[in-house]
Amino acid sequence: MNSVISKIASLSLALLVLFSTMSFTVGTHYCGNIMVDKAILSPAQTCAMHQEMPSDEKSDCCDDELDIIKGQDILHLSKAEFDFDMPYELAVFSFIHFSSSNVSAKEAASTELYVPPQYFQDLLVLHQVFLI
Repeated sequence: MNSVISKIASLSLALLVLFSTMSFTVGTHYCGNIMVDKAILSPAQTCAMHQEMPSDEKSDCCDDELDIIKGQDILHLSKAEFDFDMPYELAVFSFIHFSSSNVSAKEAASTELYVPPQYFQDLLVLHQVFLI
């Protein structure tokens, strides 16, 4: 379960870096006040009225807008640095305390109690050994 979550998180972070550094254009074509087409990474399609006009005439009713969305060109890599001043005595005490408790815990965990096997027959009756 943790590996799936870590893969999803790493993929989402990689996509975040990709889309934050990518530049793209958004083209929009207006015919009057009505938006006819909006396209990303390609020119917007024009309306039928604009296509019928000769190329040397410019129409006043149609308008093309081109929005350029710039991504981040330079990534600023920074390392998180923080200073944690711990007294030398506290570090030595915690090292001795935690290292000694782990050794005793391992010894206690390694010793197992012997459980004898269960016999399904009464051996005293089987061998006819009785105390008189």
